[in-house]
Amino acid sequence: MDERSRTALRCRRIGAIAIAVACAVQACGPGTQTVHMDPLRFEGRRTAGGVRVDLLDPEVLFLEGVRAFDEKRPEEAASKFGLILEHFRESRFAKPALFNRGLALLAVPRPREAAADFEAYLALHPGDPDAPDAWHRLGQSLCDAAEWARAEAALRTRAALPSVTLLLEVELYARLALALRMQGRYEEARETAAKVMALHDRHATLPEMEGNYFVAMASFQAAEVFHDLFARIKFVLPVERMEKDLLDKATLFMKAQAEYLRTMRLRNNYWGVSAGVRVGRLYEEFYDDVMNAEVPPDLSPEELEVYRDELRRRTRPMVAKAVDAYERNIALARMYGARDEWFGDMPARLDRLRRVLQAMPPPE
Repeated sequence: MDERSRTALRCRRIGAIAIAVACAVQACGPGTQTVHMDPLRFEGRRTAGGVRVDLLDPEVLFLEGVRAFDEKRPEEAASKFGLILEHFRESRFAKPALFNRGLALLAVPRPREAAADFEAYLALHPGDPDAPDAWHRLGQSLCDAAEWARAEAALRTRAALPSVTLLLEVELYARLALALRMQGRYEEARETAAKVMALHDRHATLPEMEGNYFVAMASFQAAEVFHDLFARIKFVLPVERMEKDLLDKATLFMKAQAEYLRTMRLRNNYWGVSAGVRVGRLYEEFYDDVMNAEVPPDLSPEELEVYRDELRRRTRPMVAKAVDAYERNIALARMYGARDEWFGDMPARLDRLRRVLQAMPPPE
């Protein structure tokens, strides 16, 4: 169920009375009635045209917030729900407003504030039917806020609660793989990503597995584990260590590249583009690490220049492959409608590598 459906559902859960005038009419005698209404407030503010007085009605604010969220105006939705929480804490609209403001802040995105709302919701309503969903959204918010240890705890809590569907299980494990990798727990991250891929393989014929965002995300995280380990190896003397490091780095390079290529085959545009970019980065980083390797201290300036020229000649294929990977993935991504922000600094890196390649000795 998507956010729009959940918001509409919560609107219905507060009862049909929530979409009518909120009042109870009690007969107090012949011809006399007492009307008990939700509290109302008036707020005055100075505008260019003079003083404007707005009526603050929690029901109206709630419905306006729902409408703004459904129409993809999350900032406005968060503001509407926030007014309920500021002025009408005792209203029956306060509880759904707290959850829905978290959803709106998550969409803005303002993930730390969203996480605070979901944590507050869970503290106030731990046994609520929507508590499992709150744990899910808390885990998502904390991932988006790069609060990795807290995200892990929230995601594991949700995974242990009932009603975990196939798609939710895939999402929870994909986010958990990210949280574990960012804590440097590489083996756990890789094992968690493997659980997602096993789920995908078992249910590959289901339509919802085709191009699934979180399946591709998990595959990408598996690739990033190897890429992170690859990036940690720097070439330092003595030569014996350098030879071992070169072999280890090349092995991790091949594993990372294989996982990125698998991600691209999963046919999710966003993660496919991201994986293509990272393949280019693998080649680029390998080249940079080789060129920045420690050199024997006893080389004369002339010998050092010959040594560096030989390195450039030997690393030319790496640079050429990095340029090719970047160019092909930019073209492919644009064909599939990729947005510019998906590329990050790839165009600048591509320009730099083109200049490096042009200055290199030609292949023999």
